[in-house]
Amino acid sequence: MSNVRIGHINLARTLNGTGEHFISLVEGLQQRDVRQYVLVRNRALAKRLQAVGDVEVGPTVKSAVSAYCLMPRCDLVHIHDTQSAQAGLLLTLTRSIPFVMTQGETLPGTGPIVRAVYKRAARIICRDASDAALLRHCEPSLNIAIVPDVVHAGSASRLLRVYQNSQRIPTAGSNGIQ
Repeated sequence: MSNVRIGHINLARTLNGTGEHFISLVEGLQQRDVRQYVLVRNRALAKRLQAVGDVEVGPTVKSAVSAYCLMPRCDLVHIHDTQSAQAGLLLTLTRSIPFVMTQGETLPGTGPIVRAVYKRAARIICRDASDAALLRHCEPSLNIAIVPDVVHAGSASRLLRVYQNSQRIPTAGSNGIQ
């Protein structure tokens, strides 16, 4: 999968347990030869990610618009928090880069921009069926994938399947993906 490039945007302010899980996920994908470009807000998280071999870490960013402007061409972008969601929407609308997003613990708002983000996402990744059911109750047409422990390195294989099924990512056998 070395010719596929996945972008990540994480605008979380603090490096807490979620940041540690994010690092584990990036490491797990790197071990599967996934080329990655990462934009984060937190400087400590950026430094930790720079230690992961073969992962490009861009400058730290403070807004979704900055992340959008600084994201290079990728096959798919993974949005990891609600602050980054508008970057995914902009990438899809202006550069035709599909995005997947990890659903947080709260239901999304109902404003027009939020609805556009959720409807334009190639996949919305939920941690369990109850989160998926809540989203489907709000909008039945959403393209939802359930990936328990989405932020752990052990979930990298499941997440790769979600990426592959989210547009433009080669399927198993076409590019040596196992």
